[in-house]
Amino acid sequence: MLWPCRLYPPDSGRAHEQFRDIAGQESGGWRYFALAKANQGLLAGNRQAGYITLKRHLDHEQMRGWYAFDEGGKSGSGGWGRVRTTWNGNVAMPHGWAIAELWLLIRDCLAFENDRRLVLLSGVPPAWFTHEDDIRIEGLPTYFGKLNLLWKPTQSGATLSLDGTAKPPKGFLLRLPKSLGAKVTVNSQMISTLVDGEFILPPETVEVRVTYSQ
Repeated sequence: MLWPCRLYPPDSGRAHEQFRDIAGQESGGWRYFALAKANQGLLAGNRQAGYITLKRHLDHEQMRGWYAFDEGGKSGSGGWGRVRTTWNGNVAMPHGWAIAELWLLIRDCLAFENDRRLVLLSGVPPAWFTHEDDIRIEGLPTYFGKLNLLWKPTQSGATLSLDGTAKPPKGFLLRLPKSLGAKVTVNSQMISTLVDGEFILPPETVEVRVTYSQ
């Protein structure tokens, strides 16, 4: 539906209504399925679908040190027969599809494309926005160029800097946790919200000032 085919818009309509309540997912028998399902929820605007799913998968015993899942069931045909795990002799390792889904979910938590716009930070844990450390993204490939982003905390909120080559035609959608009660200013102009925590930034945006009311 939404991921990966984008058959319907993720922010309105029947698909949005169907997937917006999908939150954090546990790894199951089909390793890739929970990750792909979580990406549906993330695109529909559910922040927990991103960071909680990733935490649960990275905490999985097979990801500790190996950073790779097995197939999670009897392996299919092809070259898998030459690769075995100690967990199950009938299961191949590593499961490339699941690992790809993991990386794609990480990427979309940071930025993803929607309607000629780049959606920013929609799957990042809420605690990161008020942590003393920066959030930095450098050279992330997008449909609109490479994204450079720096989120730098201040006493009253944060400063967001964008200096990459990414120039989405319809600008950026900054998606912040509702709990922050954030207000956003670009070039001394207050940006109004679409819904709580969502702000459309012009394509030429370089610096954003964010203040919290919490």
